[in-house]
Amino acid sequence: MNCLAMKTENRSERMKTFLNRADKEDGFTLIELIMVIVVLGILATTAIQKMITASEQAEITAEDTTVDVLRNNLVNNLGIDLLNGLPAEFPADPFENLSKVPEGYDRRRTFQPTGEDEDAEIWVFVKGAGGNLTAEEAGTTLTDFQSSGEIYHQRKDGTIVKWPYDSSNGVIGKKQIDRTSAIKEEAERAKERRGELTEKERLKKTR
Repeated sequence: MNCLAMKTENRSERMKTFLNRADKEDGFTLIELIMVIVVLGILATTAIQKMITASEQAEITAEDTTVDVLRNNLVNNLGIDLLNGLPAEFPADPFENLSKVPEGYDRRRTFQPTGEDEDAEIWVFVKGAGGNLTAEEAGTTLTDFQSSGEIYHQRKDGTIVKWPYDSSNGVIGKKQIDRTSAIKEEAERAKERRGELTEKERLKKTR
């Protein structure tokens, strides 16, 4: 009888020990889980920021390439006209005579983008804006840059950028940020905190 009682007591003690050990293991696993969640959160934030930066940079590169195509087209078409004995004139609209217009270009649009979602990725040329610009403002070596209009592009995040165009000289000036979206502003502040140059600062350094 005593032997049976001792066996029962031993089993009870072993069960308590097992449960205590399980409770301790559960507690340790929970702490580990919290630490993993925190680390994953930090990694996810970093990864998302890098993805946003990469996406933005790809859009800016495509944007700059489009304007370079416009610049080259102005010069090429002038050369063709000269070879054909035609008057050497630059078009009033820099998008004229393009073999392939950029995606999002609206030929009928006469006013600048609004920053709203429906204008995302739109390209438009607005005539009669700007006036006379200094060489520094236009980002060129021309001392008599006369802006006959401005090229506008709205990015996916709602940021709007523009380039002045001088039709008398066939020159497209440097890029300027016309309107910054809330997303862009936050991204620029994050760059400042990291000690990186913002896009506005980079643009100031270019001509």
